[in-house]
Amino acid sequence: MSPPSIFCPKKLRNLEQSGEGDANDSSPISRLPDEIILLILNKLIDLKTLCFCYLVSKRFSSIVLQVDAISFASPVLNPHISDNNTISDCRSFLRMISSLYGESFLSAYRFLIKFKGVKSLCIELLAPGHSGVDSRLFKWKLQFTKKIESFIFVWPNSVCDKDGFCLNGNGDEEESLELISGLCKTKHIISFQCLQDIMAWHVMLLYLVNDLPMLEEVSISDSGRRGRLSLSGKKLSEVKDWVHSASETVLNGVNVPTIMQNCYIHVLKLPVSGYVMKGIYFCVIEMKDIEGTGNEFLMSSENGGFEDKEEAAYTEAMMEILKKYKGLMLTQNLWWNLNEEAGQHARLQFRILEP
Repeated sequence: MSPPSIFCPKKLRNLEQSGEGDANDSSPISRLPDEIILLILNKLIDLKTLCFCYLVSKRFSSIVLQVDAISFASPVLNPHISDNNTISDCRSFLRMISSLYGESFLSAYRFLIKFKGVKSLCIELLAPGHSGVDSRLFKWKLQFTKKIESFIFVWPNSVCDKDGFCLNGNGDEEESLELISGLCKTKHIISFQCLQDIMAWHVMLLYLVNDLPMLEEVSISDSGRRGRLSLSGKKLSEVKDWVHSASETVLNGVNVPTIMQNCYIHVLKLPVSGYVMKGIYFCVIEMKDIEGTGNEFLMSSENGGFEDKEEAAYTEAMMEILKKYKGLMLTQNLWWNLNEEAGQHARLQFRILEP
């Protein structure tokens, strides 16, 4: 059994009900004014460290909650291993958090939303591994506001720079048709597992915007830097206006993409970066009513713009493929059904409709 989380609600509740620690505290820091302590705490950022400070005393607990920037890196302690074609029902947000990420993460989330004045928030989750494949090679981007509009997923078998140096994968490995078929099937399944995580992140993002009214920027990413959901500026303001007027039923609603397009590209040479990608599985999943809205969002930092050269090359690859191969992709419709027989962990099941 794992040790109790530092975010354990019982620990936090006991502190809030107790006045011990303040009256007898004669340490030098206790003589500092609240403003100076807050300046120090604003340098910490890490949520776990802030929780330790929160537990020092009732005085500290009130000051800690005034910080304006928080970063939270958390492992997925109790990941829900779904079937290959299911996505969690988000009708109960807290139940979804507990089911996907474990009780410890849920406790951390409940502590996090006490920070009503926080302006900048960054959450990083442990990137799950996938047996038998090098899942470091895939990346994704998402177009979204109050709902998910389109999801783009790219996964090459190898990435080489302009000098021919293989950065990831095996650039010299020849692929048989059987191997290509098997890899594409695996990548196809993992793309939907990735979408499952993103749909949960999106609901979490909406709740964070609703629960933390002073937010000016917020992002959720994984530790593998495969992609992220982020909101700031005008886009965040628009989402705030919507979530503050939406009911809990609407917030918990799952907007599921219904159009899928995918293709396999043997070799892709990128003219700007000079990179070469081989054995690419590429997938676009969109909402039916916004199909084909363009790819301008790929270059927006608010939609998870990448930073280093390799990651910028992935953005270039996405744009090149959409420009050159969009009309050649296999297009399929997705049909979704809520499986109520799964009890408290109801599942959204999908199947591909034959054209």
